[in-house]
Amino acid sequence: MLRALRETLELRVTGAAPARCLNRWTAADLSFWSLRRETELEFTCRVYASELPVLRREAARAQCELRVLRRFGLPILLRRLRRRPVLIVGSVLALALTMFAQNFVLFLRVEGNRRVGADTILHALEEDGVRFGTWGRTVDSETVKNKMLNQLPDLSWLAVNRSGCVVTVLCAEREPEETPEQTEGIMDVVAARPGVIREMRVLDGFPVRAPGDAVMEGDLLISGVMEWTVRVQATRARGEVYADTFRASELICPDAALKKVYTGRTEQCRTIIFRRKRRKISGNSSIFGTMCDRITEINELRLPGGWLLPVKLETVTLLEYRLEPADLSLEDAERLLNTESIRQTEAQMIAGKVEQGSTLVQKKENGYLCRAAMNCLELISRTVPAEPYREEELHGETDQRGTD
Repeated sequence: MLRALRETLELRVTGAAPARCLNRWTAADLSFWSLRRETELEFTCRVYASELPVLRREAARAQCELRVLRRFGLPILLRRLRRRPVLIVGSVLALALTMFAQNFVLFLRVEGNRRVGADTILHALEEDGVRFGTWGRTVDSETVKNKMLNQLPDLSWLAVNRSGCVVTVLCAEREPEETPEQTEGIMDVVAARPGVIREMRVLDGFPVRAPGDAVMEGDLLISGVMEWTVRVQATRARGEVYADTFRASELICPDAALKKVYTGRTEQCRTIIFRRKRRKISGNSSIFGTMCDRITEINELRLPGGWLLPVKLETVTLLEYRLEPADLSLEDAERLLNTESIRQTEAQMIAGKVEQGSTLVQKKENGYLCRAAMNCLELISRTVPAEPYREEELHGETDQRGTD
């Protein structure tokens, strides 16, 4: 590092005995480094420019010649810059501008968030006055933290750190509160619809049915009351019961539909977005009197290193189209109705899937009729209060009848 502040030279030494030259330099306490042997009669090295006269004298006594190949160091650079005053002034201004820009907030970074989006946190920061161009000394970390925690209840902890022109927001999210499960009362698990039980997962209670049993809607699956010889044990029955079920449905769709036909006319609108301000550069944002599709593309400006600038370029492409009637073929109707019947069947389930299904599509007047039959594996268990007589037995209020 110190050698870079002084002017240094790269020399080539040529002579019958170059080693004698090196010995005389060493005896004279002269500095040289980066020694490299080129041939038997010459070598190269680096020396200080201020010692060049002494180096030449000692080399001449050793019957060697010196040749300067290159010059290095800060003095050489400064002499070159003296012939370019504009470059010197520009460098000084750039350095001053860089130092002055450290007093402003130019970049914002969010760390530690998972569920709460970074855009939401940055928007709250902007509402509190921390944005691009804010004077850094006005950012009070404690005040901003308290305001942010009031605005974003999903955050449990937050810290705002400023380092130069970069503001880093460190946050921790509050764990979602789970809905407390009702544990009071005696409950049974019954079947929500008919089916053949395939799998049972009993968490609490006493199973009444087993895999392979056929059940009807309302049949008891897991009991919350178990009657023993001398006592009655009650609990809140919980569990999951999956069964093979059957679902049938009918769907109707017209035999004609409106189809998009693009005319080939397009428009593009380009807009610059700086923070929340928008400035249209060119193009139209709509096509008057017609229908069109809008394709929006937003390009963010980033610096090397991934630093995001608050400037975006939005490009909106408009594709004009018109609607024309088109006949719906039987093949297209079958494909459409088959997909829709599966979707509607799965939407009616609490949980489960369609394992096998068949559809029959028939042409009717001005439309198609689809009859669908689906074999499903679905969750049929639901929790209901236990029968009243069981609660009475639990509290010792059973109705006892017999002969006197």
